[in-house]
Amino acid sequence: MESLNTTRIAPNFRQIHNRLIENIYATTTDPAIWNKVIRDLVMNTDSRSARLLVMNADASQVTYSLKHNIDDHYHHQYVNHYVNACPWRPELRKKTPGRLYSTYLHFSCRQPDFLRSEFYNDWARPQDIHHGICGTIYQDSSQTVQLLIQRTKKQGYFTETETDFFNGLVPHLQHALQLASQLANSKAQAEAIAITASRETMPFILLDFRLRPVYCNSDAETLIKTESMLVLKKEQLQLADREKNLHLQRLLRKCLDATESRTFHTAGGMLKIPRPDGSSLHLWVKPVHPDVPTLSGKPSGYVAVYLHDPRREISIDQKRLVELYDLSKAEIRMAIELLATPNPAEVARRCCLSLHTVRSHLKMIFLKTNTKNQADLVKKLLTGPARRR
Repeated sequence: MESLNTTRIAPNFRQIHNRLIENIYATTTDPAIWNKVIRDLVMNTDSRSARLLVMNADASQVTYSLKHNIDDHYHHQYVNHYVNACPWRPELRKKTPGRLYSTYLHFSCRQPDFLRSEFYNDWARPQDIHHGICGTIYQDSSQTVQLLIQRTKKQGYFTETETDFFNGLVPHLQHALQLASQLANSKAQAEAIAITASRETMPFILLDFRLRPVYCNSDAETLIKTESMLVLKKEQLQLADREKNLHLQRLLRKCLDATESRTFHTAGGMLKIPRPDGSSLHLWVKPVHPDVPTLSGKPSGYVAVYLHDPRREISIDQKRLVELYDLSKAEIRMAIELLATPNPAEVARRCCLSLHTVRSHLKMIFLKTNTKNQADLVKKLLTGPARRR
């Protein structure tokens, strides 16, 4: 039988409590301070080690973690396997979130059963981990954040008084995580606008993770008001033409998926929207993902929709194209035609060339201008030194 434990919180309780709360809220603007928070929790409660786990919604997989006094080898073992082999894990999923529980006092797995488990003998025993306190401190529709603190056999189990001490901190931990998420998303949106504006000089619309417009520059607002093909319906950017709209929505979704996987080189594209007068409006769609540090989750990605009106006079200095990129006369004509249409077949018709010849010229133009595709080339022409302003 385990002997009755005594409370092991340091005597200067109030001072420790206030300092911990101060550092917890400091994490809202500096996620690196979480390392200090979990270290102080260990040092001031006579504990061995601690882990803060950011997990998926059902708490079955660790997506991010912080630790104190856990060897990297054992920590990787825990994250990759033992997190689900722990005998307390199934019951912890059923316990009410928003508080911590003593593994000795509040779980049906008694200490003798724990000491016979695979988790203890293969993972906890080599580290002299006998007791713990754990619980879900934050949860939303996409993630679960759990705090786990461990003790050795000599240090003993966490008493009710000690559990109450930790649970007095949980509301502050929750509030700090909520504030950090709000601040990170606000900062991410501002950074996404800045990134989008710096990429191109064209009118643009920025869409959030629900593909709702969150920002339009003034030129884009004007186009939306005057162009009958563009529709803002139920806070969604849509096209009046059903087939074109389906194409646009697929392209938007592809870009949004790219912000999660960060495969930016495979995402994005152009869409040509016919006008009643026979001209067209070009939409260029690209993923945007600001890099804003945060512990809980991550700021959502955004999608930029650039609007290019070929009717607006764009003057390209052909002599500068020769000086900058050594383009031939045929390549210059083709590059300028791409500003009017993104369709290589249409470029071939205008230049009286075969589609095969146009594609061969395009490959050479990409090579000379150090661009990867038509979108990159058009961007370089519109924003580079060859454009007359």
